[in-house]
Order: sequence, then structure tokens, then C-alpha cells
Amino acid sequence: MNNNFALYDTIREKVLSYPRGDDEPVIGIDPRYLVLRIVREDKPEVFEGWAIRETRTVDFETLEWIHGWELIELPPPIEPGPDYVGFYTALLGSATYRAVLQAPATAELARALAVFVSAIQDAMNGRVNPLAMQGAISLLLGQIALTDEYLAELMELMSAHRLGNVYTLALT
Repeated sequence: MNNNFALYDTIREKVLSYPRGDDEPVIGIDPRYLVLRIVREDKPEVFEGWAIRETRTVDFETLEWIHGWELIELPPPIEPGPDYVGFYTALLGSATYRAVLQAPATAELARALAVFVSAIQDAMNGRVNPLAMQGAISLLLGQIALTDEYLAELMELMSAHRLGNVYTLALT
């Protein structure tokens, strides 16, 4: 079949294949059909951050069926939020956590651990309260003496699990 023309059915509002295999006109064509010349646009180059979609548009003024392209700007990738489960799992296996557990037991330390564990469990279960979490971190940090090594380990864990942009290890 011919790839240069198509028919447009004005009653059904639908593009149909051209009934001839050459560029010659159709003799005795019903007036409900419009003969459309097919125009194929070159496919544009697509850059990162963009997608392309093929389009088909009927231009009734020029009697063309345009096979074109639409460039679509993609939304920026969604950065994943903090990974509280991953952080807590890694924290439980850390040297810093072991050092906290080996620290002399005091009522203040037990309270600070309970507050922190409660806040992190809430966060792991989708009930994130950044102010409460930061308060729990600060309360716990106030009860322990962090060496540079432990501080570096905590900062690395926070960064690896995307908590470093939300919380700070500074006492508030």
C-alpha cells in the first residue's frame, strides 16, 4: 500500500489507509473522505532528562497527516528519603553502639537510649517526627563521650543511609 497518502473519514473522524498502491488519485471517492498527504518529520535527538513520544496530527488546513515527535521533559529523579531501617540495622552492628552498651549504666543513659530507640522505631514504621528524632539524638549524645573515631563512624552511617541531610550530631 501507498505510504504517501491516507484518507480521513469525516463522519467517523478516523484516519484510514489509502486504497491505492501508487500516488494516483482515487476515482469516484465518497466526499466524506479527505485525502491527506503524509508528512514524516525527522526524529529529533533526545538528551538526558528528556523523553520522546511519536505523534500523529491531522492538519485540515494543509490536508496533511503529520507523523511528528514530541519532546517531553522528564521530572527530576526523586531522591530517596532517609533509610531508617538500614541505618538502625547498621548502627546495631557498629563499634559506636557497642561502646554505648559498654558504658557505665546510669538512669540518664537508659532514658536516652529508650527515647532514641522509640524515635527510631517510629521512623522505621513511617511515623517520622524529625524534631523528636533530632531531640533523641541530642539527648543520647549528651550521655556519651564520642571519640573522633565513633563520631566519624556515625557520620558515615548517617550519610550512607541518607540521614546526614536531615539530622546533625551536634548537641542542641
